[in-house]
Amino acid sequence: MLWDMRLDAARRTRIASHSLVQVLGRDIARNIELYDLSLRAIVDGMKLPAVVNADPATRQLILFDRASTAENFGHTLVFDKLGNLVISSKSLDVPPLNYADREYFQYHATHDDPGLHISQPIISRLTGRRVLILSRRLSGPDGSFAGVAIGSVYLDYFRQLFAAVGDHLGNIALYGPGGSIVMREPYDELQIGRSVSATNSYQKLLQAHHGSFEGAAMMGEGTRSFVFTQVGDLPLHLSIAVKPEDIYAEWWRKALVLGAVVLSLCAITMVLTWLFRCELIQRKAAERATAALNAELEQLALTDALTGLANRRQYDEVLAREWQRCQRQSLPLSLLLLDADCFKGFNDRYGHQQGDEALKLIARSIEAGLGRASDTACRIGGEEFAVILPETDARGAEIVANRICETVAARAMPHVANPHSVVTVSCGVAHDALAKTPGAMCAAADEALYEAKRAGRNRIKVSHARETHLHLVAG
Repeated sequence: MLWDMRLDAARRTRIASHSLVQVLGRDIARNIELYDLSLRAIVDGMKLPAVVNADPATRQLILFDRASTAENFGHTLVFDKLGNLVISSKSLDVPPLNYADREYFQYHATHDDPGLHISQPIISRLTGRRVLILSRRLSGPDGSFAGVAIGSVYLDYFRQLFAAVGDHLGNIALYGPGGSIVMREPYDELQIGRSVSATNSYQKLLQAHHGSFEGAAMMGEGTRSFVFTQVGDLPLHLSIAVKPEDIYAEWWRKALVLGAVVLSLCAITMVLTWLFRCELIQRKAAERATAALNAELEQLALTDALTGLANRRQYDEVLAREWQRCQRQSLPLSLLLLDADCFKGFNDRYGHQQGDEALKLIARSIEAGLGRASDTACRIGGEEFAVILPETDARGAEIVANRICETVAARAMPHVANPHSVVTVSCGVAHDALAKTPGAMCAAADEALYEAKRAGRNRIKVSHARETHLHLVAG
């Protein structure tokens, strides 16, 4: 599996590099072809006397199309047979310049080849920027040398094109005539224009239109995996050179991980065998621990996580159970419902974290106000609490309620949104004599609680029965 993964890493790198050089090569070839069409139009136009003898503005309009003024292209110029600049795509006022010393001019002056000529990277005398010169020969009616039409491609175009491909393995390089480096990514200005024609890898690159091979680095030390292509039919070659360690870096990481996994599995097998023996010995202890944990979980399921009081589930169970027991034994049962006053305003003013502290304060005050283990304190809602008081009549319940309310207020936790300026609670009291079911008793206590709130908060209301209806009076 590891060997197949290694082969697959090399294959995927080769495919990705091949796709990348093909895409870049097509883009470069297409743009140079478009520019070359403009040069051909200039060569054909300069053969027409009407064009040559036209006024400068008309002649410029005829000779130069919009392709020659594109963003990545520099000046398009026409020189006579002596190398003097006669026509410019950028200006009607032609500066007195002579380019007879340039390599491309001397090439066309000594060769009757009418094809496109591409120079090595040079610095433009007009713009001061690095450019690649595309040129074509102008011929007279008798075929004699009549001048040169040139166009310049900024090397920044190639730099932007290479940078736009994003993350990739290896170095991308574009080689011009004679093996000169036109552009490379990562960019190194010192390498631009340097010739690699003497290297064995470059000579091997020239032997085919496209392909791949392993060879010595053209720049730097070591070997590289080359994927290359010729840019159209132009004397330009594009290559991606990847170091073997970069190709297999991910493979090495996976190999180390898998090796570690195998060793770990062996170690784990031995450890598990020993643990299994220990597990058999400790099985009884584990069963006891599990039973204790289940009891703890059951207790957690019945406890409010914030306050430590009984939760709504335990409240319902205890109320139903105590109701039935008190009914069977003809014992009194009372219920307190308490609610934090203006609690929304407290949260808005002090934040929910401080609101949690206020709820804990109320819970501790409730616990402090209870005197028997049989009494059950519960948190049944956000800021709503309940206290189940078995074997307690209305008068005893009212005493407990007063004790709780006084304890909460005595803690003096600031609460500016409360009319009393501190955290307080309101309480509704009900007992089983008022209702025939636990639900009816809850409703009576709830109605008494809301009456306490309407009466000004921080007070207690006891629900009383009068005939068949519930009537609320101050406690």
